[in-house]
Amino acid sequence: MIDVYNTGFGLHLPTELLVKLATSDLRIYVYGMRVLYGTMRFLHLLGMAIFLGMIMLIEVKRLGMFREASLQSARLPMIALLNSSFAVTIITGIGLFLYDPIGTGLHTMFLPKLILVTLGLFHARWIQRTSAVKDKKMLKQASAAVAMVIWILVIGCSTWNHVERPLNPADVHRIDPRG
Repeated sequence: MIDVYNTGFGLHLPTELLVKLATSDLRIYVYGMRVLYGTMRFLHLLGMAIFLGMIMLIEVKRLGMFREASLQSARLPMIALLNSSFAVTIITGIGLFLYDPIGTGLHTMFLPKLILVTLGLFHARWIQRTSAVKDKKMLKQASAAVAMVIWILVIGCSTWNHVERPLNPADVHRIDPRG
């Protein structure tokens, strides 16, 4: 597949899948609904902000900062908010992808972002919950740092994708590679 963003990365979802999604009857019907797009984008950003805020709060505490502070009384509401915001982010993310599968799927950092989200879920579900990580302070702190890095990188990929613009074919032809 052609690298429409000229970044040197060629890792994308299969073009056939993106074209099939982009030409589906439902996608064509929904594509003109700007209010739906705006609402999904707002909810996606809100969910992402709440999720990242909760992750940072929990992981900073797991790193050993604010030892005197206790999150125990707020633990269940925080976990509920964390899970709810993650669900909103995933659902609206899928909606935004389906709204413009080609425009979204060809972004340089879209697939790496999906891989990082999967890695973050795997880390939260299986790595952080092992007895070794829970019982050993150094492993607990390392796990917290890894979680923070993963989710910050997800936000970084999202930002990269949002500001990335495709090459203008007219500009490509104006540049003479021979100097």
